Amino acid sequence: MVTATRTPARSTALPYQAVAVGAGLAHLAFVVLVVLGGYLAWLQPWVLWLHLPALVWGMAGQVRPLPCPLTDLENWGRVRGGWARLPASGFIEYYLTGVVYPASWRSRMPFVVLAVVLPSWLGLVLR
Repeated sequence: MVTATRTPARSTALPYQAVAVGAGLAHLAFVVLVVLGGYLAWLQPWVLWLHLPALVWGMAGQVRPLPCPLTDLENWGRVRGGWARLPASGFIEYYLTGVVYPASWRSRMPFVVLAVVLPSWLGLVLR
């Protein structure tokens, strides 16, 4: 017996899809905060208190795999909204690798991010 997967009705799927899109946008904002938050703190010093924990989380994620609550939230919305889950590789691999930077740079990107973040911190110290 073949069972068909039910696709949710559009009216019931839309709120979940909105959650998925919102989580994806929040995730993108988080990545931007990790990379560029130090520069934004030059203009708005209070941003430093958002940038610091985001940077620590981003660095910790490079050292060991961490479960990402935003990825989990996006997957929750995607599945209930009738969309496929993100691949196991996660948000960055799916949305950024091969789009924002070449896939061949994957192993170098933590160092590129570090090269962007360190001057922002140097600028903060000099200010």
